[in-house]
Amino acid sequence: MKFEIRYPPAYSLLVVTLNPGEAITAEAGSMTYMQPTIVVKTRKREKGFLGTLGMALLGGQSFFVNDFTATTRSGEAAFSAAPIGDIDKLEIRPDQGFIIQKSAFVASDATVLLDVQWQGFTKGLFG
Repeated sequence: MKFEIRYPPAYSLLVVTLNPGEAITAEAGSMTYMQPTIVVKTRKREKGFLGTLGMALLGGQSFFVNDFTATTRSGEAAFSAAPIGDIDKLEIRPDQGFIIQKSAFVASDATVLLDVQWQGFTKGLFG
């Protein structure tokens, strides 16, 4: 998968080129355009209903995410942030997670786990 971030810093657009069979997961409503060789499937953010509901209510994220998959040919799709702003890349490793602000997630490789974990009252209230 190839990607490019265009028009930074104020009106950034993430443009992704998917090879056949490759997929990207994106926040619901973030897709700006896609080519017809890409198939979209909508799913709950989490495998469990309560996890998805918690993510939506407590995390301020949408209840659903979309999986964009290139079919028999390569295809291009573009995504923008809401609210409009800059887009940057975070390198994810299996032993390292990130806590991100609500509305900060735009898209990721389909293998990235989008999950909410309870951090306790202290972190929840004071950072």
